[in-house]
Amino acid sequence: MGNVECLPDDPALRLKILSKAGFLYFGAIEDKDRQLSGFLEVLVSYHGISKLTIAKMAGVEENDIDRLLANPPEKDEIEVKYKIAVTVMELRFWLKDCESPI
Repeated sequence: MGNVECLPDDPALRLKILSKAGFLYFGAIEDKDRQLSGFLEVLVSYHGISKLTIAKMAGVEENDIDRLLANPPEKDEIEVKYKIAVTVMELRFWLKDCESPI
């Protein structure tokens, strides 16, 4: 409802909470293929994990990864997207501590 009086007075902490709330809001309305593509891009560009490695972990072809990384993401079979999404979530979980805080 926009009431920010309940937030802490510390500006840095307030910004961190508002940023996370914004990510939650925009995550709910963002296209899910584009969202998966963004998380996949972090693994490839920030963490340096090859597309081939992610494909092998997910049990899909490397060109399936390429289709999701296209801008806008190209359509893949739902089973392929599911396998990639599970692998991306697992890798992000294990690597989250290596990323800069928001």
